[in-house]
Amino acid sequence: MVAECGNLSPETGGGMQKTNFLFCKAQLAALAAAVLPFFLFPAAATAAQSAHPEEASAQYTGFSMGTFIQGSFYAKDQKTADALPARFEKALFAYETLFTVHAAGPMTELNKKAGEWVVTDCRITDVMDQAKAIARASEGAFDPTIGPVVNVWKIGFGGDKVPSDAAIAEAKKHVNWRGIETERRKDGTCRVKIRAGQNIDLGAIAKGWIGTALTQDLKKAGAVRAIVDLGGNVALLNSAPSGRAWRVGVQDPKADRGETLAVIEAKNESVITSGDYERYMDAEGKTYGHILSGKTGRPVPVSFSSVTIVDADGAKADGWCTALFAMGREKALAYLRENPEIQAFLLSPDEKTAWVSEGLAPRLTLLAPDVKLNILTRAASAQK
Repeated sequence: MVAECGNLSPETGGGMQKTNFLFCKAQLAALAAAVLPFFLFPAAATAAQSAHPEEASAQYTGFSMGTFIQGSFYAKDQKTADALPARFEKALFAYETLFTVHAAGPMTELNKKAGEWVVTDCRITDVMDQAKAIARASEGAFDPTIGPVVNVWKIGFGGDKVPSDAAIAEAKKHVNWRGIETERRKDGTCRVKIRAGQNIDLGAIAKGWIGTALTQDLKKAGAVRAIVDLGGNVALLNSAPSGRAWRVGVQDPKADRGETLAVIEAKNESVITSGDYERYMDAEGKTYGHILSGKTGRPVPVSFSSVTIVDADGAKADGWCTALFAMGREKALAYLRENPEIQAFLLSPDEKTAWVSEGLAPRLTLLAPDVKLNILTRAASAQK
């Protein structure tokens, strides 16, 4: 049996890779324990500590979007809890198909018909509208039309050579978020039009949207609380079994997988981290990160080792992770001071300095004593 083990990367997007599904499952037991559990700190997840001992639970471990997925689901009875993993997996693969750009689906059709109006799923137009809003606010640092640049570099998807200047220049010509038009019609249908030659890639925002959507699907199916880990994107439904907030660990970029730098308390939110350690390419004696600039057509200079955003809207959190990375340190920190509603935790490349939004600071515990933590207080203009 052959199926798709999807690869929808969080920053550069794209990349459904065909592989043998049975192979994916065979690797799961051996690898999942090594790469997954660092996100959830055992603040109060055991039955003895639970404020709701009457609740039943179920677990899920799988592979999708190029990463290992895990979830812990809680319901009022065991029958409901036992049904949640299958419901979760069905929704997970449906969302992956909805947003992938490297397999048959609505995004593939849209890119093939660039220059034409295409009737599509309204969830896609909603995410595109969010992507456009972040692109506008970040002055193009985040751009969902980055697809042509992603395709010439192929970082994380088999790329091992730096593209020619001519190839980069050609790809760059088609990157402009202003070329996206969306329309929700009176009959309830939606359609999208992109400019000829453009290629939409929602990979830098879609996984965050998927995380939020999955928690809402679980709620409708009877879950009273849940934690979902989509490989760096953690989505939370309600509080932990203790009745307190979930405690979510932030990976230490320079340490072994599973070593945490900080812990963030959250509930009914997504905690999303992007790091320069996630995907990269070594070529011609240099290391190239996977976050690309539509303006230069090249990987962005490294201003942060990692960026974490906490927000009830997973798509917003995912998009701003990428945007802040691409903006550069000076602009990113200034923007956060002007826009305190974006709750962020950022780490310098040398891991000696970190910054946290004023609103997030009370919920963050830094575990690295050698890191200097700066609180981003609101700019005077933001207080008016």
